[in-house]
Amino acid sequence: MSKLQFQKNKKSPGVIDPNKHAAKLKEIEERNAEELDMFFGYEEEGEEEFSEFENVESEFSLSEGDPAAQIGRIDLSFPETREEFQDSPQCYPPSYYTLSPKERLLLLYAENFRRQFVLNYPRRRAMVLALPNECNVQKFVCTTIRPTAFAYPELISNVEEIAKFVADFVQYEPMEDETNLPTRLISPDTLLRKRRGNSYEMATLLASMLIGAGHPAMVVSGVARQETVHNDQRNLPYPYPITAEENVEKEEVKEEQPAKYKLRALPDLESHLEEEMAEIHRRRAEEQSRIENELLRKQMADQELVAVDRYHYRRAHAWVVIINNAPWSIKPKITYTDVNGDVVEAPPTAIFIEPSTGFICESSCKQYILVDSAWNQYNYYVNKQSYQRVGDLRWDLRDINDWGHMLPGEPPEMRIYKMSSDENITDGDTDINEEKHLDAICNWVNRLHIGFADFEHRFPHSEKKVQYNGAIHERFSPYSQRDGKVMQLTLFNDKMCTSPKVRYEHYKNRFDLMEQLIYTYENDHFEERFAKGRNDSLKSIEYFSDSSLPRRLNFTSTSRLDTLETIDLVPGMIELNYTGQSDRCCYRQFEFKAKGGVLKKVVEKFHRAEEDDLVKNDIASRTFLFMQNKIIIKFHYTFGALTATTVEFTKPPKPDYGMELVYDEKLTKIYRANPLDPIRTNLELYKLLLDQLQSEDRIKKQFEKVQEDISNIFDLRKSEKSEPKLKFSLFDPLRNGAARALRMQQFKEEQEAKRELASKPADFLAPYLVPFKDQDELTQEQSVAAYHACLNDLKSRFVTLLNNLQRQYEDLTSEAKSLNRFLNKFENQFDNFDYNRLVQQAKDLELRKRMVQQRLTLTHQESQKKYEWVKASLQKDHRLNLKMEEEKNSDD
Repeated sequence: MSKLQFQKNKKSPGVIDPNKHAAKLKEIEERNAEELDMFFGYEEEGEEEFSEFENVESEFSLSEGDPAAQIGRIDLSFPETREEFQDSPQCYPPSYYTLSPKERLLLLYAENFRRQFVLNYPRRRAMVLALPNECNVQKFVCTTIRPTAFAYPELISNVEEIAKFVADFVQYEPMEDETNLPTRLISPDTLLRKRRGNSYEMATLLASMLIGAGHPAMVVSGVARQETVHNDQRNLPYPYPITAEENVEKEEVKEEQPAKYKLRALPDLESHLEEEMAEIHRRRAEEQSRIENELLRKQMADQELVAVDRYHYRRAHAWVVIINNAPWSIKPKITYTDVNGDVVEAPPTAIFIEPSTGFICESSCKQYILVDSAWNQYNYYVNKQSYQRVGDLRWDLRDINDWGHMLPGEPPEMRIYKMSSDENITDGDTDINEEKHLDAICNWVNRLHIGFADFEHRFPHSEKKVQYNGAIHERFSPYSQRDGKVMQLTLFNDKMCTSPKVRYEHYKNRFDLMEQLIYTYENDHFEERFAKGRNDSLKSIEYFSDSSLPRRLNFTSTSRLDTLETIDLVPGMIELNYTGQSDRCCYRQFEFKAKGGVLKKVVEKFHRAEEDDLVKNDIASRTFLFMQNKIIIKFHYTFGALTATTVEFTKPPKPDYGMELVYDEKLTKIYRANPLDPIRTNLELYKLLLDQLQSEDRIKKQFEKVQEDISNIFDLRKSEKSEPKLKFSLFDPLRNGAARALRMQQFKEEQEAKRELASKPADFLAPYLVPFKDQDELTQEQSVAAYHACLNDLKSRFVTLLNNLQRQYEDLTSEAKSLNRFLNKFENQFDNFDYNRLVQQAKDLELRKRMVQQRLTLTHQESQKKYEWVKASLQKDHRLNLKMEEEKNSDD
């Protein structure tokens, strides 16, 4: 709508005479003079009972030097800023810089409400009813709330995530004059674009998002402590749990089944008088200690009520309250059964949310001192209760003795009907005109919108740093850091954060699947943790800055074929732990020389075999001493034995080629733990020795493989840390354009490589030049050798192919002759069906024979042509030095 048309169609003038309604207001004041005390609940005696807070407020007024009647005054001339913002670059809609008739009526009600409040209670703090918005137009605070539901899973019915998002998305700015009312209240839509605001603006945005998600949230205006107003968290401990889980093996607790028959316990004949007296004295001491602690707690609580400084009860602040069991809430009501057995609705309770930090606390938290008023999109409520602590407040807004309503009867769920005993009110008996009141459902704010890019980056400058008591918490937006870091927590030894102790780094979207890095400053210890899905099944790795100190590799044993669980690395020693191997091996230790890598000793440990296992392996441990040329075997304990049976082999010299190993019983030492155990024969010992020698050869190969795997893991981790790569989903709307361009580029390169390869003739000489790849030019002998080797291989290939075809032809000829002889000999013994089938089989053989013969002829011709063509190509190839050979051929 153009400016001229808008001026033509508007119903009310832009400026209203401020004295136009003076007579009507005076009449309303005189008529309701007696009802004001009941409405606000403050009698003369009540003012005296409101002891501590009332005295503090009278001593420290909200705005010293200003008349109380002018604080928070609403301009009833209703100025608009149409000329300034109608065609401004900000492109605000008309509702931002104009006032509708209903908004003017609401402001008129609000100013009347404020004047009555100030005249009757001049010592109360001023109310926040209407503040200028971003277009310098006063708007009623209830209409500034814009309930909006977002489609992001984190912002759907999750109070914690919504509160954290607002605290992260908007940068908190304390008010310049924290003892007075705020000078502005911009809309939540503008705040989402500016991403900088004070507590009132952030609380309005948070309430809008919570109400849109279905929570009964309200904006609270009151007084808070200095740390809360300044968003100073240096005295608070780190509030979130530290996700540093220790690798503790959880042992399964086996419940012992009680025996069916058991003996009765013997009676206790000893005296326990001293123990009982000691228990009584201990309980008395605990009770006395509890009483003393309770008294100390009360004294400390009373000390907290004393003003810290002259601004202690004057720092204005806004936060959000969620009233559980609120009448207008869409959430299920909480009920309980009273003493009479009736199911009644539980009284409303409140939880507070600080918009600058996103922390959720109970209503008894100590960071808030006073509650002046609260409002939502329906109504404005003034607190009329006498209390010393915020935790003592009652949050049943339907009780007009505790809360004063600016718009009576709104919302409809807040209405309470009081009737006499002879009255009978039904739903259809009440006139709708009598129940209709002025409501605040007149929202002028645009629907809130958060783009996917803004939601993902969530921090104003892609990072946020908060200092706590002994900790610094840093968070980063996804993909904003080159290494994929999203969070860093540094714990310090002191409260001033000068001496670091431990650093926790969290990562996301990395190709190497690294999720967390824990660094300990005291001993330079690193621990890297990974998600499941790596090719090497690596779960975590622990190491020190000094490579000579021990290192440890943890694997996901269920995803490895060898069921390897851990590798412990010490200079000159490697220890491996397994779970669930088929040979029941659970531990293997390699001891070697650190310089040459020569094996010195190998120790293996095995689990005991089950009783029902047919192929039992009762070896408990096995030690290979390579320097002493010995093998020591220790078996599991047998029933009734106090020690374990051991067998020690001294390896005999290796036999000559083709000779068998000669067993010498003198080289074997046996210790039997139980003399009743059967004695092993020399044949059994000989077979046992052969098995151990085979295992020794297998272990040597395994040691080489383990060393190679460990070296590959550390080399891979070195490259992954030096050049970290990030991955993203194919369905990522912010990065799938770049991913598609990258995939199309790779596809084009592959297609171009295929076309280039197809256009080039086959290079028959390339495989024969591999031994001479380091030479710039081949000698004549090398050229002749490569030339003849290529032709001989080609000729042998053709000869092999022709021989195979000739063999197939001969086989088919022989089979056809045999079938013909069979048919001629037994022609009269077949019926028509079998005879025709055999004849058809003979025809098929003839057809196949002709096909093979034709293929043999064509292959022979093509092979000769191809051989001559390759020969000519090799003679002309510049990579071969065949000049002398060509001259000899010409002379011949």
